[in-house]
Amino acid sequence: MSPEDGLHQLELNLHPNEASGLLAIEDGGLLRFRGWDLGFWAVLDEGEIQDCIALIGHREGTGIGEGWEIERLRALPEGGRPKKTADAEAIARRGGLVYAFGSHFGRKDGPLQPKRGFVARFREDAVEPSGLEVGLEVYRESFRLHRLVNDALREGGPELMPLRDATRRAFVEATVRRGREEGKAWSGMVREGDYPLNFEGAAFREDGSLLLGLRFPTAADGRPVLVELEGVERLFEGALPEVRGFLVVDAVGRGGGMAGVRDLALTRGPEGEELHLVTGNVDSREGKSVLVRDYPEGKDTVATHFRCLLGEGSGHLTARFVREFPELPRVEGIAVSGDRFFYVTDEDEGVHLRSTRLLAG
Repeated sequence: MSPEDGLHQLELNLHPNEASGLLAIEDGGLLRFRGWDLGFWAVLDEGEIQDCIALIGHREGTGIGEGWEIERLRALPEGGRPKKTADAEAIARRGGLVYAFGSHFGRKDGPLQPKRGFVARFREDAVEPSGLEVGLEVYRESFRLHRLVNDALREGGPELMPLRDATRRAFVEATVRRGREEGKAWSGMVREGDYPLNFEGAAFREDGSLLLGLRFPTAADGRPVLVELEGVERLFEGALPEVRGFLVVDAVGRGGGMAGVRDLALTRGPEGEELHLVTGNVDSREGKSVLVRDYPEGKDTVATHFRCLLGEGSGHLTARFVREFPELPRVEGIAVSGDRFFYVTDEDEGVHLRSTRLLAG
C-alpha cells in the first residue's frame, strides 16, 4: 500500500488493456466456482465489445493487496456478428442483466463515429463459469441516443457550456458533412446545433431508470451533467427510451474550471440512494485533443471522487468530497464492494486496480 495515497495498488494486464468502467460481480455461483471472494466486471476500450469485457477476481483467503486475477469474458454476439463497435466506456447492472455502453463520441480530432454508439447486455447468471462464455445482445442503431438526448437538451435541459468553434467543426459539422457526402443511412441524425456527447459512467437507480454521466458537454458553469433515461431496455425491443431529466452535480475538482464524469456507482445508504462519481478532465492530455485545445479550463482538473444523495426529479445536486487523485489523471472506473471503494486506472498501457476502505461522511 502506498503511504502517499493510502491505496492498495494492483497491476493487471489483459490486451487490449485500457480499462474504462468497473462493476461488482453479484453472482455468487460464478465467484465460488472461480475461487474468488469478490470480483468485478470491467470494460476495455480498445476493441469491439465482444472482445472487451473482463472479469477481475480476488482469490479467497488472500490479503487485499494480493491474489488478484484477470480473465476475458467470451461474449458471443447473438443473431450473428453485429455491426462494428468500439470504445466501451461504462458498465452497469439492472436486475440480472449487465449493460455495457459505448462513448457515443469520436476520435480526439473528430468526427463522431457510429461504431462508438452502442449498448450491449448479457445475463450475469448465464455466464458459463469454467469457460466464461455467454450470449451478448448488441444494439447499434447509429446516433439514435445522440438524437434522443440532444432533442431533450434543446427542449428542457440545463444551460450548457457554449460549443466552441473548433469543437463544432470537428465533431458536428464534420459528421454532418460525412453523412451527406457519403450517403450514409444515418445522415440527418446529427444536425447543426447539436452537442457532441461523450458518455462515461452509468448506473441504474432502484426504480430502473438509468443515469448516464457526460464527460462532455458540461453545464455552463463547468459542472458535470447526468442524463436520466427511463426504459433503456426498449432498445432491444425495437423502441426508444425516454429522457426523464438531467442532473447537474456540484463536483468539480481542483486545478480546473470544468469537469466531466469518468464513472458512476450507486449505493443504498441510511438516507436513501447515494451516488458516487469520479469526475476529472474533459479529455486526456495525451494526443491532439480538440476538446483540450478548445476548453483549456477542463484540461488539468484533478480526478476526484464525490458523493451525493439522490432525490426525485431533475435539478442540481450538492456533492461532498471523498478523495482526490492528483497523480492519477486517468481514473476510469469506480465500484463499491462491502466497506471498500475500488478504482480502476489506465496508466502506461496497463490496468491498475486500487482500493480503499469506504470513507465515512
